[in-house]
Amino acid sequence: MTFTAQDVVDHLLTTTGGGAQDGEHRAVRQAVIHGVREVFQTRQWLWHTKTGYFATQQISTTATAIISGSNQITVASSTGMVVGRLLDIPADYFSYPVRITAISGTTVTLDAAAKKTKGAETVTVLVQTYYDLPADLKDIDALVTDTVGTLHCYITPQEWQRLETNSRGSGEPYYYTLMRSDVFSDRYQVRFVGVPQNATVVHYTYRYIPKIVKYMGYEPVCRKGTVAVSSSTVTGTGTQFPADCAGAVIRFGSATTEADPIGALSPFQQEREIGSRQSDTALTLSTPITGSISGTVKYALSDAIDCSPQMYTAVLSAAEMWYARLAGKPAIEAVQLFNRDLRLAMENDVVSPLSGRPRMLDYPTARSMGWKSAPLPDQG
Repeated sequence: MTFTAQDVVDHLLTTTGGGAQDGEHRAVRQAVIHGVREVFQTRQWLWHTKTGYFATQQISTTATAIISGSNQITVASSTGMVVGRLLDIPADYFSYPVRITAISGTTVTLDAAAKKTKGAETVTVLVQTYYDLPADLKDIDALVTDTVGTLHCYITPQEWQRLETNSRGSGEPYYYTLMRSDVFSDRYQVRFVGVPQNATVVHYTYRYIPKIVKYMGYEPVCRKGTVAVSSSTVTGTGTQFPADCAGAVIRFGSATTEADPIGALSPFQQEREIGSRQSDTALTLSTPITGSISGTVKYALSDAIDCSPQMYTAVLSAAEMWYARLAGKPAIEAVQLFNRDLRLAMENDVVSPLSGRPRMLDYPTARSMGWKSAPLPDQG
């Protein structure tokens, strides 16, 4: 079974004495949204850990028409250049790396004037490159490469700025910081000091931000009409499937009973994740239905809650706490219960506990490490 927003709404309706008709109560719905968010943001959950990587790029071009006393140069290509980033031009023309203040075609305006004139001959220019991280990234661990391992040194944005304004040249990326992207306003990016060497693959682990809860199984668009199911295809009659329902969970009831959560008088029969939406009346499931669902049946569509079984109880308590706050009821006991359930969830947020690891690893032997060799006869 997948935990969904419909389950949390049903839990709140049970605790508050409400019925299915109260599924649209705004306090209940907001409590679910904020309760889920509260739990997801309180910890670097192992459940939300992913891996990622990017390859460094050493972008270079050539420049001409460098005139002493002028802060404009003409480049062969401005690809990869972004206002605010540095250009590394030989020290004969600029004493230190200069920053881009404007780009117009192949004419680049810098924050300093050249100290020497260059005519028709070309000069190599290195372009500073930043590396955008995934849009759903919450926090990131150390960077790792196959050359220096995990020796890359994180520094604060202030330290990074002091170093980059006094560094020239390129090589293995070492010092780096993390800042908000200067290209995408909703992302973070990695910024190295200087211009890293080309094609160095950088690996990292990070925690992602789960998808926000939106559909809770009680909205008209999540229950309207009936559906017929055949393998991975869902065909609706009188339905209006939401445009952004891919990734949500659809639950199937029967021809006469609703697809309510477990614990209800008419719990759903089967559930599946929605792989894609073709139209208002057609869906494709991620995995085929097992068994048979004959004829047209009622359904409920709800967003999945991206949490481990150990986290789910804390989600329920967080929703109760937020409902008490939103409804203006005493929240002291709800907060205490939430703290208790959150603490238990944190203690159980482990997949490889110490009790399950091999002992005596400080002084390993062939046997303690799990190695085995076939017995041989004594040698005479």
